[in-house]
Amino acid sequence: MCLCSCAAVCLCDGRYAASVDDILEEEEHYADQLKEYLFYAEALRAVCRKHELMQYELEAAAQDLTSKKQQREELASGTVRTFSLKGMTSKLFGQETPEQRDAKLKVLEEQITEGEELLKEKNADCDEYVKNAWSDIERFKEQKDRDLKEALISYAIMQISVCKKGIQVWTNAKECFHKM
Repeated sequence: MCLCSCAAVCLCDGRYAASVDDILEEEEHYADQLKEYLFYAEALRAVCRKHELMQYELEAAAQDLTSKKQQREELASGTVRTFSLKGMTSKLFGQETPEQRDAKLKVLEEQITEGEELLKEKNADCDEYVKNAWSDIERFKEQKDRDLKEALISYAIMQISVCKKGIQVWTNAKECFHKM
């Protein structure tokens, strides 16, 4: 009789051990669902890095345009406000001829016009990127709320099922021990 009782307990333990593998597989499924959000966070970081790069390019274009406008003013007025190599060479070797200055002014005007267009382009690109990224983020937030709610409900249901199986196993083991 003792041998039969031990066999019954071992049988119960075997069923419980087999159910643990099923539980782990189910939990792995839920963990995989949550890992998707880890990948999303990485994608968000990439979006932010791209926005920072676009912002940097925009600021560089604005700074370049400001520099060109300052050069134009200095060339038109003939005075240099900041210390520069150009200012020193003009003091050492004399001023440029009016034709040279007019040619340089014309080139600077073209560069300023191009710079203004580039700045407008970069501004528009940055605004468009932010608008698209923001709509993607909003869409993700809505999807995330639905997915997480569904995953947590399913996980809770699975945990209830696991607990019921555990209670059944322990009830069977208790009965086996009482029969001994």
